[in-house]
Amino acid sequence: MSPRAVRRLLWLAAVFVVPLPIVAFGPGLVPAAHQLELGLLALAFGVVESTEGVTLLLAGAFLLPALVYAALLWGLAWLAARALARLPPHARTRAALLGVAFGVGFAAVEPIYETPFSSRSARSTLLGVYR
Repeated sequence: MSPRAVRRLLWLAAVFVVPLPIVAFGPGLVPAAHQLELGLLALAFGVVESTEGVTLLLAGAFLLPALVYAALLWGLAWLAARALARLPPHARTRAALLGVAFGVGFAAVEPIYETPFSSRSARSTLLGVYR
């Protein structure tokens, strides 16, 4: 796997897995992709219904931090891929896939996310966040 492919893999995994704070609406830790999902959902409601009121504000409150987090995670993935670039291609691929598998596996079994918008529980695993 090339360093560029490793960077993309690490970035996509981080966007969907790394718990990040919800900036606008109280305490919470969810992945950037979940905040992007909530922002796009609010935007879709605004397009279908009306953009009057707080719809655009709500969409922006989720979309802006999600995009900032995605950019920051891109930088971190770039640094990690650069560090892994010194390894031979086979070892680099194994290290990247092992790191992603460990991160996704840990997030899938441990309730590391604080989900203030969930009707089921305040703490959740990765599968509970996207359910």
